[in-house]
Amino acid sequence: MRLCIVLLFLLGSVSAFAGYDIHITRKPFWADEAGPRITFEQWQAYVRSDPQITRDQTNSPEDFMVAIPGESFPIWYNAQSGEVYTKSPSDGAIRKLEEIARSLGASVQGDDGEFYPPRP
Repeated sequence: MRLCIVLLFLLGSVSAFAGYDIHITRKPFWADEAGPRITFEQWQAYVRSDPQITRDQTNSPEDFMVAIPGESFPIWYNAQSGEVYTKSPSDGAIRKLEEIARSLGASVQGDDGEFYPPRP
């Protein structure tokens, strides 16, 4: 019985630290293998136009930092899926993601496929 309780506690604590990704995508569902993609060149062109986004010099060329009033957060480009994403963003960060998505002709989706802002 103790072993079961310990295992349940460990499973719960692992998921508590997992976070929740928010994706900027052109696909109907961000995890679809096929569909329109944001190319790295398109992402780079956007980054050059937005002074709030800089490359994260301590990590890979796909890692960036976004600085908005009162906070900064990481954002990553995923070449395999042709999307941009971040983990567990604040409301202010989600508003910035919506701004980025509009410029890229994309939408903002959570891991479960919900849109930001919600669609009717």
